[in-house]
Amino acid sequence: MVQDGKMKIIKIKSSWKKLVVFDFDKTLADTEESVLVRDSKSDRIVDHLKSQAELDSYILNPDKHYYDFTEFNSVSKFAEPIKQTIDLMKRFTLEEETKVIVLTARHNESRHAISDFLSDQGVDVGKVYVRGTSGAKLKTGHLQNLLNRFNITESVIIFEDSVENIRRYIALEYESPDLAFEYIQVMAKNLSDEELSEVTKFKYPTGETGTEEYQRKLKKVHPAMKRRLIGLGGNNYSTSGVKKVKDFKRSKSAPPIG
Repeated sequence: MVQDGKMKIIKIKSSWKKLVVFDFDKTLADTEESVLVRDSKSDRIVDHLKSQAELDSYILNPDKHYYDFTEFNSVSKFAEPIKQTIDLMKRFTLEEETKVIVLTARHNESRHAISDFLSDQGVDVGKVYVRGTSGAKLKTGHLQNLLNRFNITESVIIFEDSVENIRRYIALEYESPDLAFEYIQVMAKNLSDEELSEVTKFKYPTGETGTEEYQRKLKKVHPAMKRRLIGLGGNNYSTSGVKKVKDFKRSKSAPPIG
């Protein structure tokens, strides 16, 4: 834009009403990659860690061994797409006011391989932002940054296979009380009758009842964690000298229960 003979740059910040977040491994694809444990002197592989839980619980001797994450920079040709979540991703990319992202614990170098995999499944990857966080524990901080970057105004839906990762995400509700959060755990196993009944109570996201292998709302995760998070910090808020009492009833940002 030219104004008074000078160039003036106007930076326009886009905003979306809804953010939809997909994990990659075991959520969009059933993959075979492993974290390799190698001998520091010979580089010989001494162990394969096939899940985040194995990595979190593994006790590494840094004097003898080191982690090798390079397998996760690519997506194996043997990776199997998880059709239910892939189909949901395709539908979300059609929503004009919805931003779709893949947030993976893999290193960010994997983003091109993930985009290529999704493209092979028919996903319009031009509408999907892919980000690697280099560790599951860093995903929450990255998501907070992305909420600000994309200026999300109404709601966040998170698809994850890991309950532990979802527990970490709940902290964002405390930081973003004006956003409604929803968590869907993608299940690798067959649903029990009780879980199937829970899933079919909802019509999601385009009207048909869902029979996907998701345990919805994560009732066992949310209530106690929500109460603890709301209770954090000093209770020094006051209006006209009167202390406020924190309301532990379900807030707008709390996922529905039941």
